[in-house]
Amino acid sequence: MAVRLPFVVHSSDCHVVEPPDLWTPRIDKKWLGREPRIQHLEDTDIWVVDKDVRMAVVGIQDQAGFRFEDPTKITKKARMDDLARGNAGWEPLLYMKGMDEDGVYGAVIYPSEATQAFRVIRGELLDALSKTYNDWMMDEFCMAAPERLKCVAMINVDDVDVAVKEMYRTAKKKTCAAHMLPVFPAHPKTYDMPEFDPIWAAAEEIGLPIVFHLGTNKKAFSHEPALDLVVHATKDIHIQRSLASIVMGGVFTRHPKAKCGAIEFGASWLGPLMLNCDRLMEEYEDELPKYPDGEKPSDHFRRNVFASFQDDPAAIELRDIVGVENLQWGNDYPHAEATFPFSHKFLQAQLEGVPDEEAAMIAGGNTAKMYGFAEPSEEAKKALGMPEPKGAML
Repeated sequence: MAVRLPFVVHSSDCHVVEPPDLWTPRIDKKWLGREPRIQHLEDTDIWVVDKDVRMAVVGIQDQAGFRFEDPTKITKKARMDDLARGNAGWEPLLYMKGMDEDGVYGAVIYPSEATQAFRVIRGELLDALSKTYNDWMMDEFCMAAPERLKCVAMINVDDVDVAVKEMYRTAKKKTCAAHMLPVFPAHPKTYDMPEFDPIWAAAEEIGLPIVFHLGTNKKAFSHEPALDLVVHATKDIHIQRSLASIVMGGVFTRHPKAKCGAIEFGASWLGPLMLNCDRLMEEYEDELPKYPDGEKPSDHFRRNVFASFQDDPAAIELRDIVGVENLQWGNDYPHAEATFPFSHKFLQAQLEGVPDEEAAMIAGGNTAKMYGFAEPSEEAKKALGMPEPKGAML
């Protein structure tokens, strides 16, 4: 029998697999011929955008379970007609059957292919791509079960005024739970610069978090991310630099109610980063924006920043530094790296010895609070296979 923990599990990092007909019938007609579309090569299908610019691969986006079943099946090359789970990556009722199998009630859902658009296009075409994706996700996919499926809207920051308008527009939608910006704006800009203050002010007023997901770095503009083990092992480099500039640049002094999250970068790097920022402030205080009396960078990290991890035991060990309330678990479903269908088993191993209340927060409580998931019914809990609590959970 599958392992099931006795508390509700939500994934703060899931993905939709965009259907091949997402953009062509929906995007403004002026962009037809430049919209994201499938291109059939001799040995694989790929996604292209604009004038046949390679945007993303098809394969690894929908190969959940292969890492346990047979890792040799994991490949970047694939045909859309041969996806591992058919069209379950974009049909919500089938998608939720996978969630049920994994014992996950709520999913915060990011793009798969469209995340790579931040790397290869800019300006109005990226705006149009993002708006079309946002509307499909919010009005069609997530509306099938808004209590379980939450949309993360894509926000292009090339034009700050346009970005802010899209934040307010999407925030009115029932299923919108967060706004995804690229890890960095276009080089050499950083998010602590005054020109981006309207975005942070909007985030404060709207009350939804800003999130940065792996693979959206504009500093790598025009480069498709390589499936490289060294790159993967050091994937947190850019998010550390971006968050450090935000915190040490005084963004959360000016906008203390704004929240932002690092998604799919792991979380064990966050504690050392916080302590390093404190040390640098002590040594170079005159070179940094003034903090309110007695506040340090680590205070702003704990108040304003959270991180989602998948399989990162060191993050659990450092939870007292980071703040238990700032750790969210995610299963990366349905990507090849996902912990599906053994997410509860992974969580149980990582949370061993953690007090019950803290374990429940990390496995789902923090995500529910951040993104607005209501407590599921007793019937829904039974459907997920949740056992009755008996004494200590773990």
